Amino acid sequence: MKRDLSALRDQTFDLVVIGGGINGAATAREAALRGMKVALVDAHDFSSGTSSRSSKLIHGGLRYLEQFDFKLVHESRTERRILQRMAPHLAHPLPFVLPIYRGDPYYPLKIRVGLTIYDLLGNLGREDRHRMLSAVGAVRLLPALRPEGLRAAALYFDSETDDARLTIENVVDAAERGAVVANYTEIRALAISTDAFGRQVVSAEARDGLTGRSHEVFGRFWVNATGPWVDHVRALLPGFDGTKTVRLTKGTHLILPAVEPEHALFAAIPPGNRIFLLLPWQGHALLGTTDTDFDGDPATVRPEQADVEYLLRAVNRVLRRPLKASDVLGSFAGLRALAIEPGRSPSENTREYRFHEEPAIKNFISVCGGKLTTARALGEKLVDMIAARLGFSSPNALSSRERPLPGGETGPFVPFVRTAGELAAREFHLPEAVARRIVETYGCRWRKVLEPIRRDPSLAESLPGSPTLLAAEVAFALEHEMAMNVEDVLLRRSGLNWLASCSTREAA
Repeated sequence: MKRDLSALRDQTFDLVVIGGGINGAATAREAALRGMKVALVDAHDFSSGTSSRSSKLIHGGLRYLEQFDFKLVHESRTERRILQRMAPHLAHPLPFVLPIYRGDPYYPLKIRVGLTIYDLLGNLGREDRHRMLSAVGAVRLLPALRPEGLRAAALYFDSETDDARLTIENVVDAAERGAVVANYTEIRALAISTDAFGRQVVSAEARDGLTGRSHEVFGRFWVNATGPWVDHVRALLPGFDGTKTVRLTKGTHLILPAVEPEHALFAAIPPGNRIFLLLPWQGHALLGTTDTDFDGDPATVRPEQADVEYLLRAVNRVLRRPLKASDVLGSFAGLRALAIEPGRSPSENTREYRFHEEPAIKNFISVCGGKLTTARALGEKLVDMIAARLGFSSPNALSSRERPLPGGETGPFVPFVRTAGELAAREFHLPEAVARRIVETYGCRWRKVLEPIRRDPSLAESLPGSPTLLAAEVAFALEHEMAMNVEDVLLRRSGLNWLASCSTREAA
């Protein structure tokens, strides 16, 4: 995957996707798999916004059942199964414990019924089904839980992912299928023409953020998948009416020392219907998330002290040993760009995606809402619509439901990691923990990452301050995954994600 902006100006694309987060990346991949000529551009790095600042979950949205959003839950559960098949290295089944305390807004029977429906809407088989736990059984399984006031608990399953790498691998696959992809490429203006059939976008000015040069990009159809910036891009349309299509809500996460290495925690924050998540992540714990309206510049979003206090207060209600502010190792915040639903609180606002079309422009669609889990389905439906509008069909089209993501052809993942990890450690003289992390991060592409070590043994050295991050990964990110700077490598290519911001300063 090479960054070549000259390729943007040498052709007219069937589809130009603006925004390289998970929705834009999945849409570009879908279109490329069907044989369309596709361009994908992002003003910053791929997944540098919301798509690397999530709760790192592929999940059905258990709490959406309470809102009777069965359609979204079913689609999400279906997509979890598809991703487990497409990219087992990016969808690790994760057991969740849902404790039920006195004073919680739900009770054991309600949870049992809800989780039975959750299972019926799609799971990964018998071992993926929920079961109820007594208070004693819950504390035995999760000793970190506070036993006082605990009535019962439930055990159920969702999946954990690396959100940034999931996005990057969609971009890589789009590029391998012929898409022209470019990060640090900002769309600065949109040009409109009028014909007998109406007004349409014909071209855009794309500015290279690294050189300052501008390029003209031509396209037959345009998708605005810029998440929190979606209305900023709409404002580039001549005659923009000033309306808003998305509601921005802020989600803050804290990075903490490990609390429970194998189970996640999903619990209520009374009063009201808010919840928090505490996940095992990279040998640490990830605590989230807040859900508050945000009206500022999306580029300025960051955690606030009030967010930290809110999350610690929420989790300490159910922990035997309270966490303190001094335990916080790092934090990050992102913005959800939700389809507007007037009158609803941020947590009640739908997470469904919607496609907004400008009344007078026939070839420009903005993506509103959506979530990491349903991005593939979003791309599939959106490209169905676009192909029909363009009259496009290809006898060689591939299915995004069936084609694995790069690295995904592993077979059963647990034995794959064990076998490939031992092989990588032996062949390249690596510590076992390092070899295993490489295999878990890159799936069946692990050998492509490590082979250059044969020519340059120094690439087997770990970076200062980060004993599991190899110089070979930096080289791979630069050569094959369009990393342009230190942040691209550490936060979005290496698999360390935001942990890099608090534990690998020497490596940076």
